[in-house]
Amino acid sequence: MKALWLRDLDQMRQRVARMREQIVAIEQDMFGTHRLAYLGRQVGMFSLLPLSVAQEIALPQDHGIHVVEGGRINVAHLGDEDVRWLVDAVCRIMSRPSR
Repeated sequence: MKALWLRDLDQMRQRVARMREQIVAIEQDMFGTHRLAYLGRQVGMFSLLPLSVAQEIALPQDHGIHVVEGGRINVAHLGDEDVRWLVDAVCRIMSRPSR
């Protein structure tokens, strides 16, 4: 059982790392920026986005993406089809003046 658990854990860890790599690559491809590059260097299931309170409010209102107060996102919950949508929304929100 332990070997099975360790294999599953390693697969999840690799998947989260892949999502982080995709975020960085897609931002570079779509916007030519590196504002989210730090996400690629992190590990773990969650990350914090550098959003102001106004930007946190705008993200779900304008794009249907919900973040926990403080800009926390669940990277482990992302699917391949979600990354482009997330990056597009976050970068557009971050381009707005923060209040």
